[in-house]
Amino acid sequence: MCISEDIISLRKINIKDEDLLFHWANDSDVRKLSFNKKSITLDRHKTWFKQKLSDKNVLIWILEDENSPAGMVRLEKEGDIILLNYLIAPDYRGKKLASKMLKMAMVELNNYWRNVNVLAYTLPENIASIKSLENAGFRLKGSSVEKNCYIFKSKENR
Repeated sequence: MCISEDIISLRKINIKDEDLLFHWANDSDVRKLSFNKKSITLDRHKTWFKQKLSDKNVLIWILEDENSPAGMVRLEKEGDIILLNYLIAPDYRGKKLASKMLKMAMVELNNYWRNVNVLAYTLPENIASIKSLENAGFRLKGSSVEKNCYIFKSKENR
């Protein structure tokens, strides 16, 4: 499934995206604003990627801007809760693509799971992520010194 908004679109990941996601995940800015600051080894990434690619409770999409990979959104289902992870590729940051990507992903999510809440955790100092989540319809559920928790409620759950 692929959905579009103007010149940006979401597409499901495929095996060819393995190296791309490895490089994005190890980007210095991504690591700096992640809960786990350590670089990811290639072997660990390959194991992780293979597992996520075959897991029916995991959805991963690549955001494309004019057919060029620009970001990634991952949704992992645990019961009636969905955990969100996402990133924007280095060359596409600062273009307000994250909130557009997240809005598109929340629409697409309804084709797979309904009546779910989506949770997103972010570091309190990650202002760009906070703005992106809020602009995509996520609301602050709770916060601490270590992390903020945002929630998106599907329309059926509001």
